[in-house]
Amino acid sequence: MARATTAAHEQPVVHFELIPVERLHIHEEIQPDLLEQLMAEIKEDGYVKRPILVAQDHWVILDGHHRFAALKALGCRRIPCYVVDYFSEVIDLSLWPTAQVKTVSKQEVVQRAKAGRPYTPKTTRHRVKFHLPDVFTDLEDLM
Repeated sequence: MARATTAAHEQPVVHFELIPVERLHIHEEIQPDLLEQLMAEIKEDGYVKRPILVAQDHWVILDGHHRFAALKALGCRRIPCYVVDYFSEVIDLSLWPTAQVKTVSKQEVVQRAKAGRPYTPKTTRHRVKFHLPDVFTDLEDLM
């Protein structure tokens, strides 16, 4: 389990958790062809290796929309997640070159997710300033 802190006495800014699928909110649409490919890969492997990245308190998916959609379509009730303090300095937000918007803020990402108005695929790009290791999670543990 990855844990990172800014000081020894502070709360971790990221932790691993299995989160019920209905709690999570998307902020970007997915690309159907990528979804089909990823579903087949996960089903064949029998596990998912990379947890999705989720904003603490808001439950907005920051990275991993296709993994989320694939796991949900495969009938998973829980999703492996790295939960992060989104408004901390450990998460950088930028735009992909193909984004249809010129600017975006973290607050806008949360607002759009909560309102059910997702951006087009590959609009936002979230980067964590430290390494998050893979966590191999069996599909049967997510059902």
